[in-house]
Amino acid sequence: MRSAASTKNMHVLLFIFYSIVLCYALTKIPFFRNSGIRSRVLLFYFGLRVATGCLHNWIAYRYYPNHGDVWTFFTHSFNTRHELFTDFRVFWADNSTLAYLPHNLIEWMHVLFNFFSFDNLYINTLLFSFLALGGIIALFRVFASRFGDDLLSSLCVLLLPSTLFWTTCIHTEGILYPLLGFFLYYLNRLLMSEGPRQPTLSQGPFIRQALLCLFLFILVVFFRPAILVGLLPATLFWILSEKGFFRQPFQRTPQPQANRIFHRRPIPLLLAGATILILLLLIPTVSSRILHTLSTRQLEFQQLTGNSKIYLPVLEPSWGSFGRVLPSALLNGLFQPLPGSGGQHIYAVFSVELLLLWLIIVYSLFRRPHLSSFGITCLLFSFLGMLLIGYIIPFIGSIIRYRSIYLPFLLAPFLHTLRHQRITSNLNKWLKQHLVESLKH
Repeated sequence: MRSAASTKNMHVLLFIFYSIVLCYALTKIPFFRNSGIRSRVLLFYFGLRVATGCLHNWIAYRYYPNHGDVWTFFTHSFNTRHELFTDFRVFWADNSTLAYLPHNLIEWMHVLFNFFSFDNLYINTLLFSFLALGGIIALFRVFASRFGDDLLSSLCVLLLPSTLFWTTCIHTEGILYPLLGFFLYYLNRLLMSEGPRQPTLSQGPFIRQALLCLFLFILVVFFRPAILVGLLPATLFWILSEKGFFRQPFQRTPQPQANRIFHRRPIPLLLAGATILILLLLIPTVSSRILHTLSTRQLEFQQLTGNSKIYLPVLEPSWGSFGRVLPSALLNGLFQPLPGSGGQHIYAVFSVELLLLWLIIVYSLFRRPHLSSFGITCLLFSFLGMLLIGYIIPFIGSIIRYRSIYLPFLLAPFLHTLRHQRITSNLNKWLKQHLVESLKH
């Protein structure tokens, strides 16, 4: 048997070898090259994600032993591998339950990575970071295509601290965020193609891309069903607005008469859409199923124990209870952890980030921002998702983690409205000069 020192040295050499190979691949794969990001910047960002993921693994091991998903998935993968190769019936019994399939898939991912890493979580993180980077860059390309030269808003996707910290490891957020990026990337391509009649996009490719979007949408919801609360209305609004049902403030080119029918009265149409949604929710069968599902989910969290638990009223399966819990849900989902509230030291870092984010938003609101249809889409997705988190989760640590994928969608639209300010304008000029070559959408 190899000694611990020799095994450690082998892992270090493997980590270096894979890093070199993956960095070389980043400079050659067309999808990354066509992102417009300079090669050295892309390599730096890849290294930053890998380093953040490894730091996350170390913090979880050093300060939170036997807690959290990062090491749990990794250690359970050994049992999964043993069952797979020694007793397939036991393996099938432990992995055939649909409710646990998302978690099982993460363990299977570790089983695959372990063949290449010789059972090392840090090398697994390196390999996963490379695979996930495609979805992150895809999401960046969506923001870049919609926000144009405002690279500062697009960089929210890449560099927000909590988003970076919680999406670099092999757990649900790490998988969900790049999947979301791929879904929005292909949906954006469909919307910009203006349909199958465009000469550059024939009927066959259009249908294939539409089916791919549907598959990615289902995959995102599969890993976290609750994301449907924000993703579905945001997606529908984006599609309708691109087809001319809502006003697009930043569009200067004349619109065909068919696309300008509803531009005169966007507020009544939004109210009409909200009314239709409310009426659907008032249907007893629909509302009862939704209310009971959310109430049950909150009860599951309420029964857990942890040091970061905060006050959250019990959510009963009734509209009255939803109204009573709303103030706490808004406070927890949008503003926790509050500055100076104490708790784990790492919470202070995220509370400062959240405070700065809300200061930017409030400053933008005082300037009466005009949001694009994509900006409203981002806000629908982020606000509804964060509000649901506030309704269900009574733990600060979990709130920070679950909320991390929504923050770029919350900040970027407001930051985009400040693009003509001197400081943001100068930053965008510097970013355009040093970070990108050309943006190909």
